[in-house]
Amino acid sequence: MDWLWPIYQEHIGRTCDRIGLDRESLQVGELFMVTLGESTATLFVMEPVGESIKFMGLGRWPLSEVPQLLSDPNGFIAEKFGGGKYKVNFHHQRHFVGTHNFRTYGEELWRNMEEIIFED
Repeated sequence: MDWLWPIYQEHIGRTCDRIGLDRESLQVGELFMVTLGESTATLFVMEPVGESIKFMGLGRWPLSEVPQLLSDPNGFIAEKFGGGKYKVNFHHQRHFVGTHNFRTYGEELWRNMEEIIFED
């Protein structure tokens, strides 16, 4: 899960400032874990279309329901969706936190899946 801290660090810092928590406090780690538990991940595959890229929605999950995504994101994505270039957006409640890109290899299982359109 060490790969998630750089994505969440700025968001956690702003939260610390808002609630009056010292950014160097040991409680920051606890706040980080609580925030992860309240966060969602949205997965998109980056599909080349002509001279552009289409972001095809594949799934959205509360992070608490996808521990494999946290511990082994490449394995999680490759197992369920196959090879390709992917983007994962992280949200804490209604706040966009950040994004991370992944590249996996293998058969492109996502090509046979229906696109998920996210309303928000």
